[in-house]
Amino acid sequence: MADTLIKKGQSLYYFQKESGLELDFLIRYKGECVPVEVKAKSAQAKSVATVRKHPEKYGVKHFIKFGDYNVGREGDLLTLPTYMQFLLDLEPEEIVLEEIDLEDLTKLAKEMKK
Repeated sequence: MADTLIKKGQSLYYFQKESGLELDFLIRYKGECVPVEVKAKSAQAKSVATVRKHPEKYGVKHFIKFGDYNVGREGDLLTLPTYMQFLLDLEPEEIVLEEIDLEDLTKLAKEMKK
């Protein structure tokens, strides 16, 4: 999946909370944040289920899950076989945020530590 996203001009984004919730990839599709989960087998995506239960908290309306599945849709969740990754219709990512000066960020972090 990472290779597919890179070839389509996307940056790689991952989300993880201390609680253990994690999303494999986040993409921007038609102006919205869409989590993309990749499973080696037809396992349950527990983190996706958690985020789906709280759309107001996470601001996510649609999900894509790749794995050992047939094509299907369950409400806001689209499931696709792994081999269909290349069919994602993604535009090259536009830079939305200005670049961050890492030296300034490091200085700020050191000051906050004191």
